[in-house]
Amino acid sequence: MKELYIPKELGVRFYFNGGLSKSAPSEDEFEKNLATIEKNRAELITATVLLEDRMVEAVGILLFRTHASGDLEREFFTKEIMGTSDFSFAFKRRVFTRLLEQTKALDTARIRTVKAALGSVMTWRNAFAHGKVLHELNGGFLLQYHSGGHQELVLDDVFFEKVEATVRHCLYTCNEVVQRAGVEPGDVYT
Repeated sequence: MKELYIPKELGVRFYFNGGLSKSAPSEDEFEKNLATIEKNRAELITATVLLEDRMVEAVGILLFRTHASGDLEREFFTKEIMGTSDFSFAFKRRVFTRLLEQTKALDTARIRTVKAALGSVMTWRNAFAHGKVLHELNGGFLLQYHSGGHQELVLDDVFFEKVEATVRHCLYTCNEVVQRAGVEPGDVYT
């Protein structure tokens, strides 16, 4: 299959008068790190789509509490309302977490934790989708984006490990909600 090679922009930050870079220089090669950042960007965006699907699945199960794959109301709601692009990630997150609260599907502490984790995932997804990767001369990589003002994230192993753990936590929580309702994840739409 053909791989896409579309031109990209990469900003470089220079510091004058002894300014210090925010990121640490890497021992690895520049090209390898940049390729990893691009792969991780794609992974995060793809994982967010999966996470959206899991939240929609959990909402459908919690609202309709049926296990029949032909349930017209559940299928209509999940595919024609929540599954549309008009229903943003933020709105799906709000509906999912409010329904967790209303149904008491999880305890209050776990709901608070998953709300915060989903908020982080949404922020990171938006930052990678709309932000710019910068390379600091004599430093590493940053992600520059706007969210309530100018923001920057240092792109290093610590950050990407946090992203992976947070996304996994959110996915596992959604799967747990579905399983507690007596349905295996993925069985709803078969």
